[in-house]
Amino acid sequence: MLSVSPVLKDLKGAVKRPPPTQITPMLALSIEKPFNNPDWLYEIKWDGYRAVSFIESDKVRLVSRNHNDFTAQYPELQVLPNFVKAKTAILDGEVVALDEKGRASFSLMQQRTGIRKHGRRVAARSDVPVVYYVFDLIYLDGYDLHRVSLEDRKKVLSQIVTSNEIVRYSDHFDDGLALFNVAKQQGLEGIIAKRRGSCYEEHRSREWLKIKITQTVDCVIGGYTDPEGARQYFGSMVLGLYNKKGQLIHVGQAGTGFNQATLKQIFDVLKELETNRNPFHGPVDAKNVHWVKPEKVAEIKFSEWTHETSEGGVKLRAPVFLGLREDKKPKECTFEEQAPTEAP
Repeated sequence: MLSVSPVLKDLKGAVKRPPPTQITPMLALSIEKPFNNPDWLYEIKWDGYRAVSFIESDKVRLVSRNHNDFTAQYPELQVLPNFVKAKTAILDGEVVALDEKGRASFSLMQQRTGIRKHGRRVAARSDVPVVYYVFDLIYLDGYDLHRVSLEDRKKVLSQIVTSNEIVRYSDHFDDGLALFNVAKQQGLEGIIAKRRGSCYEEHRSREWLKIKITQTVDCVIGGYTDPEGARQYFGSMVLGLYNKKGQLIHVGQAGTGFNQATLKQIFDVLKELETNRNPFHGPVDAKNVHWVKPEKVAEIKFSEWTHETSEGGVKLRAPVFLGLREDKKPKECTFEEQAPTEAP
């Protein structure tokens, strides 16, 4: 086993202490356009489930961004310690399902995890393989690395991870514009820009920026409409985001992205949450709506935001349902999270 202790002692910011038992993942702010800056490095944005892995000897515990243990969902990842040269480590990464072209597919990820109903998962496909892409190192063999620069953390991470079909080191690049163009050509979701000298902050930070190619948004499901014509179960999901006052604001409906099987599965989930109370604040531009408790989050692909008019606020144009996100709390789905900030 590689001994990294002498290296860690020399790292500026490394602190010798017991490992933390809980980590809140560092999150990125959105910007609209890619950029180049020598103080930044650039990575692929993986479209899957964020996962912090706690490795102790030969065992691993996988925890979601909301601190839910989902180790049992991915039994193939339990061999992760075999490919990490450390006795104790905490890694940050993304569990993804890859399509036949090697691209991360959230649709495949949804098929793998299934849909939770009555406290258990239904229609989960165990034959969809997953890969754990690791992009950060938070703790290693007695040393807390929160205050170590990102560039140094990644340098050590690349030395201790043996990439294979189960776990892969997520490399970085110096040219953000070139990486963005390659990601666009390959149909990827986008890229992440990270300041080289940034520390690991357990909240959303301007030190990490996300630039999306495919526009997606995580919305709260507040209701569903009746089906029309030959369609069964429901017509569309009624979606919303929270404003600064904590009020759920209607942003549109998603009626595509479903097949017959997922229509029934999601209908069963929403039926359990049905309520007489409208969870939205303000007008809802939809007919024949059945309200549901705002407890489920859907990832939605869309073309653009419409402009605000006298008849109502901004809405999603051409929204398409991609899958349910059980790794995200409804209250995290805010307008502030979606509003792009300026590039450095």
